[in-house]
Amino acid sequence: MKYLFQIIAIFPFITFSQIGGENGYAILDLSSNARTTALAGTTVSIADADISQFFENPATLDSVQSGDILFNINPYFTDAIVFSGAYAFNMKGLGNIGLGLHYMDYGSFNRTDPSGNSLGDFSAQDYAISIGKAHKLGPITIGANLKLLHTSIDSYGSTALAGDIGGIFRVNNNWTVGMVFSNIGGRISNFNELTNSPIPFDVKVGTTFKPEHMPLRFTLTSSNLVDDNVIENSATEGRSNEQVEKILRRLNIGAELLLNENFQLLIGYSHKRKQELKLEDLGGGAGLSYGIKLNIKRIQLRYSRATFHSAGGSSFISIQTNLNNIKRIL
Repeated sequence: MKYLFQIIAIFPFITFSQIGGENGYAILDLSSNARTTALAGTTVSIADADISQFFENPATLDSVQSGDILFNINPYFTDAIVFSGAYAFNMKGLGNIGLGLHYMDYGSFNRTDPSGNSLGDFSAQDYAISIGKAHKLGPITIGANLKLLHTSIDSYGSTALAGDIGGIFRVNNNWTVGMVFSNIGGRISNFNELTNSPIPFDVKVGTTFKPEHMPLRFTLTSSNLVDDNVIENSATEGRSNEQVEKILRRLNIGAELLLNENFQLLIGYSHKRKQELKLEDLGGGAGLSYGIKLNIKRIQLRYSRATFHSAGGSSFISIQTNLNNIKRIL
């Protein structure tokens, strides 16, 4: 126990080798819900009966109830739009099972021949279907997700199977630590023999804690731990500055202001997103995110917005409840 803070402190320094290249299955890099978005885009240590966190860490399923359901919509850029949904149900002999869908529609594109003549339209989509289970062992919970991944462009497609293995350690009622090995797997099929669509494997570790007698809950998450090139395109000079930059780009910081049970404010900051998307002389708010939570008649409504650059950002709307609550409302 006494070494826990030391482990969390040194984890951002640790890197794992990874073959370079562009990742496929872009849906895996997009936030699946409004709460995670508001807290800087990634969370692995929140286990407080929020089914949306099962996308981030399957071990959080031990805190949800059978019948919990979530819908999320994210109007992305131009015509692209992202949907996600999650549902928890009880299976006899196995307990709670989580089922999720994360889907992105890139919109419609015009197909042309080499001379520029229109040949009609085509579309592109990505989706990930997840099924997960968690098992509690005292203060530690272990969970796993199995995911079917598919991306398609016109008549071409690529399919893969991947999994997440995660854990949650509850130090006390106000302090949890989480860790996830995400996107472990391989392709079943690819667009063609010449293309390569690697799955974005990552290791994430984080902690969520609420100081006693304070209406604040903080979340600190370290991600991109397998990416040696996290500042590959950075203009940072000097070895000392480069090491500091590597640490900062692997950290995501978020906070929730717990005004009361029915109203909360959230804010987050991602240094990596700021450095990658800011203009040369103007940050434009890149890296910042914020959100709000409202409870209305047993229904949780969340809205969040992530700022990507000076041109704007992206909004997320999530609705979460339990099917039994819907029956009571009706």
